[in-house]
Amino acid sequence: MRILRERDRRQPELNTQSLPDLIFTVLFFFMLVTTMRSVPVKVNYKAPEGQTLSSLKKKSSTLYIFIGKPVGNNRGVGHDGYVIQMGDRFVKMDEVGPCVSAFMDSLLPDELEQMTVSLKIDSNVPMGIVNDLKMELRKVGALKIHYSAVKRKSHRLDDK
Repeated sequence: MRILRERDRRQPELNTQSLPDLIFTVLFFFMLVTTMRSVPVKVNYKAPEGQTLSSLKKKSSTLYIFIGKPVGNNRGVGHDGYVIQMGDRFVKMDEVGPCVSAFMDSLLPDELEQMTVSLKIDSNVPMGIVNDLKMELRKVGALKIHYSAVKRKSHRLDDK
């Protein structure tokens, strides 16, 4: 004779007690690695055109310097109406070196080797200002310089 037993064939419930801890850990991780700050640009600049362009590899160890005419009511001290913006403020030419040194001091040793200064310069800025800026960067040892530009539109005429 067969004895039939009724078995409870339900699936075991999923334990979700540790799920909030996991979610907050992942959220905290993304908050640490994501940079949220963007610097407002206070200068007008039209990037020059170029043919052979490359992009920056590591943007976390990049210092951006803008040179152009001030936007709106912003006033800064500069050469021939052009101002230098580092971070969110205008600086004089002789303040560039100390500001770059302070940025370099805030970097880790491995980031310091990859540090790049990205120059975003208006195409109408005289080269004398750019050369003075490069001399200030050279004094503090910031030798990797990246010039920002836009891709040149090709104006090819097909010979027919």
